[in-house]
Amino acid sequence: MLQNTPAAPNTALDFLNDFANQLGRRDIDLPPFPDVYAKILNALNDPGISMEQLARVVTAAPDLCVRILLLANSALMNRVGVEVIDIGVAVTRLGVTAVRNAAVSIATKEVFDIPKNSPMRHKLDALRAMSVKTAAYAYFLATRSEQPGIRDDAMLTGLLHNVGSFYICSKTEKYPELIDEELTRAWVPGIGCALIDNWGFSEDIAKAVDEQELTDVSHFGRSNLTDILIASKQLALVSSSDSPETMVFGMTWKNMPALSRLDITPDNILDIIEESAREVESFVSALG
Repeated sequence: MLQNTPAAPNTALDFLNDFANQLGRRDIDLPPFPDVYAKILNALNDPGISMEQLARVVTAAPDLCVRILLLANSALMNRVGVEVIDIGVAVTRLGVTAVRNAAVSIATKEVFDIPKNSPMRHKLDALRAMSVKTAAYAYFLATRSEQPGIRDDAMLTGLLHNVGSFYICSKTEKYPELIDEELTRAWVPGIGCALIDNWGFSEDIAKAVDEQELTDVSHFGRSNLTDILIASKQLALVSSSDSPETMVFGMTWKNMPALSRLDITPDNILDIIEESAREVESFVSALG
């Protein structure tokens, strides 16, 4: 005879209810950005900040200075090939938005850190690596699209598109059921959108993250951040595959209008990956 037992504590449903309550109060239980990055991001929000002032601000974070120099010298951001060794010159080359993106990348890594012996550590590291690679492709695709002015937002969208997964990974000790990826996959975009909105990033970025799994949805007009995110995720997946040709053959192209809107086809996708390989690898090396 089966006995009635009380519901197990800290279930996945508890996690969802808790997150929904926090969302309703607009008080999400997030570790704060490290002080140095919070101050840098706050300074970056000042529209009157000069490049000289910005350079002084970022020197407070040595890790960020290293990443900015690597990024400024990456093939993706340094098309002329002139090496930069001065942080002020690097900041000027990248501009405020790209510096912000580098700061966000490092800050989110620290916010959602988990112990090295955690069973989720390997997954979290893989998600982070894929986010950086997706960001590189997003920047590349936006640059070659009809609206290159959104390339910095495209980069940030790529960097943040897995933030819902980062958050879930950070909660698995309290809610062990969340280790089941099949259970949580559908929650990732919505949680990511809520976190991005809570941090005060643009509505367009939050919307793209929320819509990243709507791969079969079409729309009129020019490509947008959602299209670029969907396409850049596919490029990242194909380029990381052990058999890119097989993966391309198995893709349901008719259900991914974002790819055709960005002029990516079964015939040219591998060429695009090869064309961008050096730039993507240098970006991943800089921010990975």
